[in-house]
Amino acid sequence: MATLRDIRRRIGSVRNTMQITNAMKMVSTAKLNRAQNAVRAAQPYAEQLRHMVTTMAAGLSREDHPLLKPSEGGKPVVMLYTSDRGLCGAFNAQLNKALYRALAHESMKGAELVVFGRQGNEFFRRRGVPIRKAITHAVEVEKAAALRETIRELQGEFVEGKVSKVFLAYNRFKSAIGQEPRVVQLLPIEPPIEDEEERDTREVLFEPSRGEVLDMLLPNYLDNQCFLAHLNTEAGEHGARMVAMDGATRNAKEMINRLTLQMNKARQAAITKELIEIVNGAQAL
Repeated sequence: MATLRDIRRRIGSVRNTMQITNAMKMVSTAKLNRAQNAVRAAQPYAEQLRHMVTTMAAGLSREDHPLLKPSEGGKPVVMLYTSDRGLCGAFNAQLNKALYRALAHESMKGAELVVFGRQGNEFFRRRGVPIRKAITHAVEVEKAAALRETIRELQGEFVEGKVSKVFLAYNRFKSAIGQEPRVVQLLPIEPPIEDEEERDTREVLFEPSRGEVLDMLLPNYLDNQCFLAHLNTEAGEHGARMVAMDGATRNAKEMINRLTLQMNKARQAAITKELIEIVNGAQAL
């Protein structure tokens, strides 16, 4: 049976841990507010840009631009967004497992990964999945530069036929307590699936030329989709860590209450034992 000293030492250890988890929760809450505002500010523009590009793709021929045309050769590439740090519940695990299952599909067989974040890099490296590039522990400026460089590199290789498809895997931020793993095709750009009755069949006039519009619009669309995935990952990570640390803090409080009760019982047992010894000693006299 644990002594009073052992119980007090354990209560102190749990209390110190609770202070750490509570501090991490407060930091994540502050970061979540900023990240959530960034996602909300970027969402309307991203949705309108996506609608414009996919609607335009539905009215154009695949031959009108190289980014709309399916590539015949090369391997598929997946850009995966995870966090560098852990202690955020199942945030990274649910996305990694969803992507691992998706890699078995015919359209993604033999895919190489471009991983942003240590958690995804370690998960797929242990499972022998080929990793083309890994960007880990990068500051915000370095990550943004690596993101632009990567999408330009993949865009060029897709046009040259070295890459067949490009996918984007990330956690879509829904709320602080919920993130949705998503694996979406980035290249070639697919038109939306629409009902025949609702499809817009109006003729579109381009000024400047169709090629110039697409040359300007499509690279911006790719940059925006990757940037939006990055913002969703940041917000989701902070939300998941806030929830995880809040649960850890509550568990620590419950453990302290149980240990305090156990300490009181042990102290009462020690007092009772001393009283019995005193009484027995007095009766012996």
